[in-house]
Amino acid sequence: MSEFIKIILLSVVQGLTEFLPVSSSGHLVLAKNLPFMKFEAPEGAMFEVILHAGTLAAVVVFYRRKLTALLMGLFKRERASVLYAVWVVISMIPAFALYKIGGDSIEEKYANPTFVAWALCATGLFMIATALVKTRDKDRSGDLSHIKALVMGVAQAVAMLPGVSRSGSTIATARFLGVKPKDAAEFSFIMSIPVIGGAAFLKLLKHHKEITATQSWQYGVGAIVAGIVGFIAIKTFVALLGKGRLWVFGVYCIVVGVLSLIFI
Repeated sequence: MSEFIKIILLSVVQGLTEFLPVSSSGHLVLAKNLPFMKFEAPEGAMFEVILHAGTLAAVVVFYRRKLTALLMGLFKRERASVLYAVWVVISMIPAFALYKIGGDSIEEKYANPTFVAWALCATGLFMIATALVKTRDKDRSGDLSHIKALVMGVAQAVAMLPGVSRSGSTIATARFLGVKPKDAAEFSFIMSIPVIGGAAFLKLLKHHKEITATQSWQYGVGAIVAGIVGFIAIKTFVALLGKGRLWVFGVYCIVVGVLSLIFI
């Protein structure tokens, strides 16, 4: 199988799994360790970061109305928009702090499929536990706050580890804090924009000269494919989340984790 076909297949995997709470990075690590999918990706997590940039575009397009309203509100200094922006900034702090302290150690995990398998199992159990959460639409105690944004930020930081779903861990955390499904999903995806965008920019800035001309256009196509597939996935996931089906993805993660421990 050609390298380009493998890149496209991995891009589809990224697009599907980035917004479905099953850990896109974990699936990419496992997929690259299948015998027929082995290929060399530069600098460890570099390929994953480029694909994350592609799916980041899907978030921007899907939540374009919310983001536009937020930017307009900030320009007009509306309290609700300023407060929301503050929550996003607060949610970024744990991820940047953790990467600053242990970034190299985190990247090493991308070469360890056994770690990924166990992380998937742990993620699955965490999401299954959300089945115990009761939704009360009239209860305003579930609204977002500074503390809830920070706790969701901690979950996002932990999800830098491959096998830990970013969307799954942050949305599950929000649900445990009482945040309603739609609000939890919206904030989870919007809070990812600066973190994923920043990581992609820094990684490209540091290692862009090490990517060959051929890899450059192939990875670009991969990012576009991941973005298109990701947009479809995010629409599907938000619809399912509204029905309280997050636990279903938890079961899937455990099954994949156990199978990976057996076969990979």
